[in-house]
Amino acid sequence: MPIPVRKQAEERLTAKALVYKTLREWIVDGTLQPGEQIFDQEIAKYFSVSRTPVREAMQLLADQKLIEIQPGKESRVATFDYDEIEKSYIMLAELHALALQFAWESLTEEDIREMEGVNEAMKNRRNAADLHRSQTLDKEFHDVVVKKAGNDFLKNFTDILDIQVLRIENLYFEEESNYEESWKAHERILQGIRDKDLQAACAAMRENWMRTISLVQRLKEGEHA
Repeated sequence: MPIPVRKQAEERLTAKALVYKTLREWIVDGTLQPGEQIFDQEIAKYFSVSRTPVREAMQLLADQKLIEIQPGKESRVATFDYDEIEKSYIMLAELHALALQFAWESLTEEDIREMEGVNEAMKNRRNAADLHRSQTLDKEFHDVVVKKAGNDFLKNFTDILDIQVLRIENLYFEEESNYEESWKAHERILQGIRDKDLQAACAAMRENWMRTISLVQRLKEGEHA
């Protein structure tokens, strides 16, 4: 299992948290490919930690369906379950539209300016050189509404589903043509908010999430070709 050269400085995290954070990044960005075997002893050596925090981190990733663990046998990066990923996008579309409904009366001009600023930064990214930055900006845009919705259950559900689609989001932003479509979709959401048209804003929010399903379907068709 080829793994990157370790950085000299790491942020201060517990061993379990650091292993979890790093492995998740490797899985999402493709450093560890679907189906690739993961050796806990090799990971423990990389981080200079015991195998216990490694196994705990891997179990957490398994709970999030990013790793498949066969007790006493092997651990591998989970393969894509395109049917489940498609369902996750459908649920995300509805949850984010619901978040917008919950947040509608409390959204302020400051909130709108924050969303506009994030979207402007996204609009100005003209290449795929920094996928992580693009994903971060996209999440920042939607997080304004989710946080303003003021419902911990809704936030937790969206966070869980976000993890399920991270790898697909990574592939989505690899296609440079999707940059323009992303900020334009955000602009349609913002226009609905500015016009005080909840129905239009919610429709734009759903469309924003559902458009990625076409990529999921293409990947599924390619797998079976």
